[in-house]
Amino acid sequence: MKFLDLAKLGRTSVGLYLGGVALLIILYILGNLPLLLDLQYNYKGLLFDPENPMFISTYGSVRLLFAMLLPFVLVFFGLVLYLRYAHQRPFLTIFTAAAQFRWKRFLSFGAILVVLFLLFALAEALLLGQTKELTWNFNAAHFFPLLLVALLMVPLQAAAEELIFRVYALQGLYLRTKSAWASILISALLFAFMHISNPEISAMGYGLLLYYLMAGIFLALISVQDDGLELALAFHIFNNLFGVLVVSSTWQVFHTEALFLDHRPPGSLLLHLGSGLFIFAGLYFVLAKKFNWKPLRTLR
Repeated sequence: MKFLDLAKLGRTSVGLYLGGVALLIILYILGNLPLLLDLQYNYKGLLFDPENPMFISTYGSVRLLFAMLLPFVLVFFGLVLYLRYAHQRPFLTIFTAAAQFRWKRFLSFGAILVVLFLLFALAEALLLGQTKELTWNFNAAHFFPLLLVALLMVPLQAAAEELIFRVYALQGLYLRTKSAWASILISALLFAFMHISNPEISAMGYGLLLYYLMAGIFLALISVQDDGLELALAFHIFNNLFGVLVVSSTWQVFHTEALFLDHRPPGSLLLHLGSGLFIFAGLYFVLAKKFNWKPLRTLR
């Protein structure tokens, strides 16, 4: 069975989908309560401002990362259980149409991505003459707690988003529209608008939503073409881990004590959109050749 058709293996009523959306909202709200209570009882008078370096320094970057990721952890487990027991989906089909989860695909693509991300970051700094703006920041007392939280929670945060947009939204929309392209585009739009409150948008403007739209289309396409989430999960998880553990900046969503700190300003919106298009198109072309995917024009 194809990835887009996996929802048909379970219950698919509109009422169940509306209940699932309501559950996601409730779990996300509940996941934010510990942060609000922590501020209320342990940091009285501290104004919540996750983009303010003073707030991050006072509250603690690892503590803030944990609090920001906790809602997604609840959403991940809640959605998996809801798909399994309310929608009655076989567990494996929540993630892939393959006979088993393809761990080799996931790990090998993830390792390649980390190398590419590092090379791309260094090449960009070299070409723009900004290598001095990348500073080594390793501090064992700060990094190892960060490493623990990141490895435990970032994969669940990224997986939660993949389940919401590449499984629940994408497959649910395909049930109703019967159109692969309509489902891909609508789910990608939803993915983009979910990021509208990110600090990157404040720094670079709403035009950056086009980057998230491209990312949503790319992740949906590779999931549909590969009949599973393995590649999309690898991209999302290792991209986020790179931003948390390897290179962090003051204007992006995760402010951490990563190995390198990038002190450069956000830069050109067109440059970000152009580099995003280059990366997504290039990766798609390579993956399509390697796995012999069918032409995009055949998607229906």
